[in-house]
Amino acid sequence: MIIESIVDAIKKAKTIAIISHVSPDGDTVGSGLALFKAIEMYGGKPYLFCDDEIKGRIKALSGVEKYNLESLEYYDLSVSVDCADVERMGNSVCEYYRGSKTINIDHHRTNRRTADMNYVDINSASTTQIMYNVVSSLVDINTEIAGLLYCGLVTDSGGFTFSSVTSDTMRVAGELLKYDIRASDICNHFLKKTKLNTYKLKTRVLDKAKFYDENSIGIISFRLDDFAATDTDTSCTEGIINNILNIDTVNVAVSISEVKDKDFKVSFRSGDDIDSSKIVYIFGGGGHKNAAGCRLSGFYEDVVDRILKAIRDEIC
Repeated sequence: MIIESIVDAIKKAKTIAIISHVSPDGDTVGSGLALFKAIEMYGGKPYLFCDDEIKGRIKALSGVEKYNLESLEYYDLSVSVDCADVERMGNSVCEYYRGSKTINIDHHRTNRRTADMNYVDINSASTTQIMYNVVSSLVDINTEIAGLLYCGLVTDSGGFTFSSVTSDTMRVAGELLKYDIRASDICNHFLKKTKLNTYKLKTRVLDKAKFYDENSIGIISFRLDDFAATDTDTSCTEGIINNILNIDTVNVAVSISEVKDKDFKVSFRSGDDIDSSKIVYIFGGGGHKNAAGCRLSGFYEDVVDRILKAIRDEIC
């Protein structure tokens, strides 16, 4: 069994690198931190890496200060969490390749399974749902670890509203609730509460949303001047795209975030009948059937045209 093999490898390793993906979210950070704390409890020496700064709501997670503290020339084991491919690790892929053995724990259907051991379950709503099986086989879970796992479960499932949610998702959630993790506080922090400047960013971009093809495609754009006007950044865009997908005529929602001049981070959300991962595949992106993303370069207007063509080619 893959779980037993992974746990055995962790137990045998003295030094372990754990790598979260670029543009970190609650799932990759929650998974990474939960594994980090479990390895510490067992007696190993873990090292955490993420190529991008951890900011926004996930900065409140217990242990984020442990990221990028120290680097070694060699690790007994390297583990990627929530990374569909090595490119998602950014420059931290260097730490990954310094491992004598590699493990890949993920739930994306576009995962390339390039590690020595791949624990990829595309039927899981989050990587933390998978990570629960790993850490619970390694140590006795405590409240801190349970809270980190629940964070990833909540954020990647949209508060248990996405179609990726299964009976096993709810089983794991039920197990985590046994640890007095203050689930309502986690949901409020990650799904409900928002800062005033983020609210201003949200209303600003939604007011400028564009709709195409009889309002079946909706696009919102976060330009550099939007971030500057509201004192926000790309970390404040999370979840806003769902306001577009929730419109009853919209089948595909797109969020375009300008990272720098002529460089855009693009997120797709779609209804059950449309596969977002197929749309982003031609751009070198990845993700899930109903939630995927990619990076595009060029003039904004050309980026929009390329996105619309890709959506129309997939739908028609």
